Amino acid sequence: MKVVELLYVLFNNARFMVGFGILLFELMLAFLGPVLYPVDPFNTNNPAWVPPNDVYPLGTDRSGRDMLAMIFYGIRNSLYVGVLTGVFTVVIGLVIGLLSGMKGGIPDEVLMSFTNIVMIIPGVLLAILIITYIGYENARLELVAAVLAITAWPGFARAVRAQVLSLKEREFVYLSRLAGYGRLRIAFQDIMPHLATYILIMFVNYMNVGINGEVGLSILGLTPMNIMTLGKILYFAAITQSFILGKWWTFIPAGLLQVLLSISLLLIATGIDEVFNPRLRGM
Repeated sequence: MKVVELLYVLFNNARFMVGFGILLFELMLAFLGPVLYPVDPFNTNNPAWVPPNDVYPLGTDRSGRDMLAMIFYGIRNSLYVGVLTGVFTVVIGLVIGLLSGMKGGIPDEVLMSFTNIVMIIPGVLLAILIITYIGYENARLELVAAVLAITAWPGFARAVRAQVLSLKEREFVYLSRLAGYGRLRIAFQDIMPHLATYILIMFVNYMNVGINGEVGLSILGLTPMNIMTLGKILYFAAITQSFILGKWWTFIPAGLLQVLLSISLLLIATGIDEVFNPRLRGM
């Protein structure tokens, strides 16, 4: 019943519902759009720079690519990068944070020293170096997400470690030790449930990091040229000087959807925090 009550409170949270509504709208565009409008986003056999009309609802770019088709596929792939970045970051940070907090001693010092080193590495510079070395023509969205996650996890790992150090001193953990449970079982059975909400919030936040990071790398021309994303749409608009020439349909819809997607994830994370944090709920 407690779970049902929390879900009821969650879906009655204004911030969460606004964010969830925006995200649901973009998910519908991403997955239903290509079905209802089956157009190749890389097809250039169309007139160039056509404004929105009955034939091309969002017009075409300088190469004749259909902007509506580009947006449908772009949202889907940008969300894919965001989800992968969230998964990679949370898994790396969670493993290192749990190991460091549970083990203590020398393993803790080594892992935290490594974490501190990674934390001071400029993430964007490292991403540029890795993708440049591999070659953007060989890069895939999975690599883009992994590169973005490489330097994103340290803050999460340190926060997990701090919570583990606090939780493992609680009475229920002592009782598990007295019962003969090992560290691994204690970590997953006793400590992980207390971290679940924080993990969910951080996953949503790191999705945001991945989506926005992909845009930055795309504008620099460092993402796969044969995969459409919202960042790639803005890249095409930039290299064709659409901003200067006033071809608004080639960048405003994609840019607006990108901003709305980022805002929706922020609202969802804030809403979850308000619901599961008694202080924020006014309890």
